[in-house]
Amino acid sequence: MLRVLVILLVFVSCNKGRENTKEKMDNEMHDHSKMYYCPMHPEVTSDKPGICPKCGMDLELMPHTNSTDTLAALIQPTNRFVLSGLKAIVPSTGNHTGRIGALGYLTYNPDYVNTISARIAGRVEKMYVKYNFEKVMKGQKLLDLYSPELLTIQNEYLYILKTNDVSDEYSKASIRSKMINLGMNEKEISNIERTKQVNATIAIYATSNGHIHFVSENTDMVAHALRFPNSGNITDMSANTSVAELIREGDYIKKGEEIFTIADESSIWALFKVMPSDIGSIQTGDAVDVIINTTTYSGKVDFIEKSFDNTEDFYTLRVYMTCSDHSQFKIGTLIRGYISTKNNKDKNLWIPAASVVQLGKGNSAVFVKKQLGYEAHKIQTGKQSFEWIEVLSGLNATDSIAPVASYLLDSEAFISTDNN
Repeated sequence: MLRVLVILLVFVSCNKGRENTKEKMDNEMHDHSKMYYCPMHPEVTSDKPGICPKCGMDLELMPHTNSTDTLAALIQPTNRFVLSGLKAIVPSTGNHTGRIGALGYLTYNPDYVNTISARIAGRVEKMYVKYNFEKVMKGQKLLDLYSPELLTIQNEYLYILKTNDVSDEYSKASIRSKMINLGMNEKEISNIERTKQVNATIAIYATSNGHIHFVSENTDMVAHALRFPNSGNITDMSANTSVAELIREGDYIKKGEEIFTIADESSIWALFKVMPSDIGSIQTGDAVDVIINTTTYSGKVDFIEKSFDNTEDFYTLRVYMTCSDHSQFKIGTLIRGYISTKNNKDKNLWIPAASVVQLGKGNSAVFVKKQLGYEAHKIQTGKQSFEWIEVLSGLNATDSIAPVASYLLDSEAFISTDNN
């Protein structure tokens, strides 16, 4: 009996030793399963603590997760996957008022542009305006024109005055009307009647307030107001300032020839360039915040026009602006505008503008939350409403995204999305 008891004690002791050995081996295997990685270089891993051979940072313990998922995340390219503990946000499904930004400039209202033509042929004796865009006032003398035709008609008028024949009253009235049609005014005719002397020089005066433009073969004030400046076709105000195109003293002018145009700045246009992708949300009458220098003015979309240039097609939004002070607005000033579009009944997804990365050529991306970090996903965006951007495709309402995409960008890398 004693011998049996001893045998049993030895057997229990051996089994306990085997269990302790197995537990120790399990613990050792568990310790070996710990992995360490470098936060700056996720591809650097180790089964024990240490430092990164690339940057010298201490290796950090990798979170306990499925080894297959962890390895799959770590071996992704760094321009598609970013390790980060940044707290994610979810898209908004609220109804946002659209706000589309656009660049533009101030230009003439062609309805307020007056053309001055020569009523008589002659030679320019004296110029009183010297350059384009010079400010003029209504009634200001612009040039003196010597005309042999005017000299002849004045001599005829003096001859009738000297004969003082009652029967010539009809001829007198006829010649007087002809002189007025040639550009003479009542004061100049009265001076001839008083002094009995002719004056072969006639003055041409400004017909309105504004800034003056010398007319040349390629001057088209209406077309200028309708064209939008671009890198391929510059149509700014300096386009017609060539000295060779200006009228000089001694030049000859034909009867009926256009000499000047005067642009009245009391009514001007603000023109904005809008791409076809945004024009579907804009309607005539939409409110516009027009930012000129640092001042914001209120306006509305008065007209939408299809436009073209050498490289692309776009739409031009026209906003009428009136001003009593001409110094308030300057023709040619570059401006910025924000068009407030009507509410959309469809509740689409909206995300903060800071969450979007612009990839160029109209492409955008966001960082979608994954197990260990964020992965870049391509999206299609719509209109912008202040600090929010509409998402048309590429994102679900259940997706979580990085609130600020710039935090996850490497300044020396480019972003590659999973659906490029």
